[in-house]
Amino acid sequence: MKRIIFFSVLIFILSCKKAEDKPVKDEVLQKTPKEIEVKTYEKDVELPEYSLIKKEDISIKTSMDANASINKRLIFKYLVSNEITREQIEPLLTKLIEKIISEDYDIDDLTIWLYSDKDLISGSYNVAMATYSPKKGEVTKEIALSNNKESYIANFIIADNFQDQLISKSENSTNSGLNDKLRKKIYQELSKVDEKARAKADKIYPYDENFNSSKYANKLDEITKKYEKEISRKYKIDSKIIEDISEEGFNKGW
Repeated sequence: MKRIIFFSVLIFILSCKKAEDKPVKDEVLQKTPKEIEVKTYEKDVELPEYSLIKKEDISIKTSMDANASINKRLIFKYLVSNEITREQIEPLLTKLIEKIISEDYDIDDLTIWLYSDKDLISGSYNVAMATYSPKKGEVTKEIALSNNKESYIANFIIADNFQDQLISKSENSTNSGLNDKLRKKIYQELSKVDEKARAKADKIYPYDENFNSSKYANKLDEITKKYEKEISRKYKIDSKIIEDISEEGFNKGW
């Protein structure tokens, strides 16, 4: 069974009720301050690295009536570090809920999924998820129109075996024994290889009337591999680890 954690999210709404006879872009509504105060923690928790990889709009009407209001439903999918711990999940999801709702208070039903692998985003989360919606689970016409979130709660679900998946993914991704700081450093050097290789290839085969694209491409590939081998020798790692670090750095936005 997945572990479900509930806590109340306190909402303070300052003059945010919508009038049905006023357009959404009413200047008064645009300037209305809205604040969200969420659960705080007794001690600071260092959050893991994360990045937004996909946002999906699955909005529906609140009823079958032709004039029914829209239940604005969004799913946010985030890639998180495979070093994330169980203790970091709730604070991270709390921060994300606060950030998303503060930036778009019109969201009526929010779902957040956390992934440790970018290749998994077409399916369900493999780390954790959070929902932010009315306690009774239904966004009514009145809630959608007023944006009154006093009845909202956050619901967290953590995958039972997420840590086993993270360990397995980490071992299969680099299998190098290199710590996170060193892998980041290597990735930064690898990210500069293409630029350095092109600069050198441009000097050997300048782009003029005699430019030969085939020779240029071959020389670029040769120089690129040479620079990568220099990094391999420098850190005593093989080409497979170079490839894995490049993929890991790209996925995590290093």
